[in-house]
Amino acid sequence: MKQYPGTVLVFLCIVVIFSAGCTNQTAPEPSVPAPTLTTSIPAAVSSSVPTTTIIPITPPTVATTPAVIPTETTPLPEADPTDMSAITFEFYYDNDFSVEYPSTWTIETLVYIPYPVGPFYVNNDPRFNPQYRVVTFTSPDRTKKFVALTQDFERAGTFTLNPTIDYARQMFQRDYPDLSAATYLGNYKYFSSGTGMASIYDVTLPEGTKYYPSAYTVKTIVSQLHAHNFGFFTNTNNFNKYRNLDEIMISSVKTPDTEIHYISTVDNRTTII
Repeated sequence: MKQYPGTVLVFLCIVVIFSAGCTNQTAPEPSVPAPTLTTSIPAAVSSSVPTTTIIPITPPTVATTPAVIPTETTPLPEADPTDMSAITFEFYYDNDFSVEYPSTWTIETLVYIPYPVGPFYVNNDPRFNPQYRVVTFTSPDRTKKFVALTQDFERAGTFTLNPTIDYARQMFQRDYPDLSAATYLGNYKYFSSGTGMASIYDVTLPEGTKYYPSAYTVKTIVSQLHAHNFGFFTNTNNFNKYRNLDEIMISSVKTPDTEIHYISTVDNRTTII
């Protein structure tokens, strides 16, 4: 009976050892996979500032019509008719002269001479008073002029009109030294005009000449007190077209200081014409 407790003790020790062996056994740890070495590449850092993309907007094309500004067109003045019967003439007169002229022409009293040619070239001739009088008639289209120049003698009767063409040719050569008076000066006449003497001649220069006026007629009347010069001035083409107008105006000129007055007595009444 004494052996029984020892056997039991031994048995208990074996059970305890066995139990301890079962309980202390650790389960194998799971295998940890080997780390894979990789190269770390830093990612690009993007700016946190927001950006705005501007897309240009083209406005739609709108068809526009330019504004029409009304303008006033001034019609060009009409040229004088070449048919003299279609022209209405008026009568001009003053203390120095009288003349018939187209009613559409304008009249100016000037202090200068538009065209200083021929006897219209005033060069302080001591035989004349320094003051002179100029009246100019101008066509509507300004292509023709009729000029009247009156000069007073310093002493009455001190000037005698040269009856030959030589004086006119000398004036022509003075005005146009590169041209020949024998070629371009013509129709010279010397005649009496009432109590005075007169001369008349034409100058007709070639078309396209550098001189203006390129064609004209000059009529000079000399009295005891005055020298009267009258000129019809234009270009060569107009001179041929308006020769009849030239003749009407030049031939209508009268100067009171050279007019001859007639005395008529009827029934004891005296009339001076």
